[in-house]
Amino acid sequence: MKKELKQISIIIIFLVIGCVIGYFVAAEQIKQLSNPDYIALLNSKGMSIPEPIGFTRSIISFGLLFSGIPTGIILYSYLSSKWLTSKAPKVLIGVIAFPIYGLIGAVCSIPFIVYKGICIFKNNK
Repeated sequence: MKKELKQISIIIIFLVIGCVIGYFVAAEQIKQLSNPDYIALLNSKGMSIPEPIGFTRSIISFGLLFSGIPTGIILYSYLSSKWLTSKAPKVLIGVIAFPIYGLIGAVCSIPFIVYKGICIFKNNK
């Protein structure tokens, strides 16, 4: 039970850090796009002016992106413990496939937290 609680807390910490970073990114983007000098610079280079992503979408996106990192690492460590190969191929595959595990972790971070929470409550009874 202690292992599951530690995993949940790490994922939630990364989720909160990602949400805070997402807030600051959205605030900075809105500040840049309200600056006429920045818009003139983009126009002079022939670049299109992006539409701001918004606070809600930025906070959710960065939160899920950052919470996907520990979730992906937990998923990889679980899968690599089932392999019967030596340590070197596991590390090499882990480094090469980290973006894939990170993406899978970003998609599955919230369901993973719910699943581990249910496991903790079932084990307490």
